[in-house]
Amino acid sequence: MYEQIASNKRKSMALFAGFFLIYLVIAFALYEASGPVGAMIILVIAAVMVGTTLYGGDDLAVRVAGGRQVMRKEEAPELWRMVENLAITAGLPMPRLFISSDPSPNAFAAGRSPEQAIVCVNQGLLEVLDDQELQGVLAHEMSHIRNYDVRLMTYAAVLAGSIAMIAQLLVYTGGGRDRGRDNNPLGIILLIATIILAPIAATIIQLSISRKREFVADASAADLTRYPQALASALQVISGSDVRPTHNEDAIAHMMIAPQMNARGDGAKRSLFSTHPPTEERVARLMEMAGGVPHQRGLPVSQTFHEALGQG
Repeated sequence: MYEQIASNKRKSMALFAGFFLIYLVIAFALYEASGPVGAMIILVIAAVMVGTTLYGGDDLAVRVAGGRQVMRKEEAPELWRMVENLAITAGLPMPRLFISSDPSPNAFAAGRSPEQAIVCVNQGLLEVLDDQELQGVLAHEMSHIRNYDVRLMTYAAVLAGSIAMIAQLLVYTGGGRDRGRDNNPLGIILLIATIILAPIAATIIQLSISRKREFVADASAADLTRYPQALASALQVISGSDVRPTHNEDAIAHMMIAPQMNARGDGAKRSLFSTHPPTEERVARLMEMAGGVPHQRGLPVSQTFHEALGQG
């Protein structure tokens, strides 16, 4: 498993480098279309956007999700205890804990390092999962932190978003063309193609990073809890839910433990643009680790502790 983690880190870093190549392509296309001034402006905007958001990406993600920080153990003692015990087992510091009022069942982790990582769970997750299923989900998120997945996934979300914003800016400004100079027709064609293709390429890189890491986090979670069938059961419950998220979480969809229903009410689709590997495949791998023994579901967490709900 540790060899797979190391391999995924190497592959993901190579994919991550692709983002910087996209920035260079955008700058080159703009230079060819309108000259050096436009290209320099885009590079400065990109640097400011990335510099600002990389160091606050975790906080931005939890704001998008509508998370409220659990400041004291007394606010959600059982949830706090689960996270604290898993952190000790994984050899990690206690992450900052957040609960979102969102009724859709999901959770995610974010951060630049284990020392400043966050874990955010939706209220809907507490209402449909039992104790052991929730522990499996939290173990999955703690595994993302331990494996340093959250750093790359947070950065990937920020970089992909910044590229999409730059592409939109170029559309609104007409590609930065200087009306007083002879623009290079070939450069203009290249710029138009870049505006269309750059966000798609960034999204593909972002999603491929996410999908590769979910299998490793599932296996790591099973190693932490010694009970993989609970996570398998939780994934089935989450993926089978028809409750739509109340917050716009498209930007952090790849961070969530499982795909959410989109605004149109469509379920997750298997495609190049899926944020996660097929749930059926993830469940099958976990059940193989469990020797085919299914999880016997108990009461939802919300019925066993209420301190984590309805506060704030």
